[in-house]
Amino acid sequence: MSDERRVREANARFYEALNALDVDAMDAVWADDEGAVCVHPGHEAIIGYERVRESWMLIFASTGSMSVGVSEEFVTVAGDVAWVACTEVISLMIDDELVSASAHATNIFRRSGVTTDWRMVVHHASPVPTRIINEEWPDVIN
Repeated sequence: MSDERRVREANARFYEALNALDVDAMDAVWADDEGAVCVHPGHEAIIGYERVRESWMLIFASTGSMSVGVSEEFVTVAGDVAWVACTEVISLMIDDELVSASAHATNIFRRSGVTTDWRMVVHHASPVPTRIINEEWPDVIN
């Protein structure tokens, strides 16, 4: 099996754990690493897997159900590091109300140990803008 296929499978396991609200499954996806980073949409970076795990536990405890669909996956493998850029469509129940949003996500994986498992070290999701304010990028960005 190719590295790209293994990375796609690791990425799928992440979203399966997320949809199942299963922190033990998250443990199997993430590298237990002080350098792990997670940025939930609209929030600050969380550093270290222990704190990342706590964030998932809080999210899972605060929702009755959650569904995250993934599309437009773009996978790159560079040696022992790989990343997946994708779009997430997030739907969840909060206080008997269905809430949905979209996010652009980058998931970074590192090949781990002799087993050559791909483990997540970074998940960064940013909200997708609901409308374009300026058609052109500001001069400061160009």
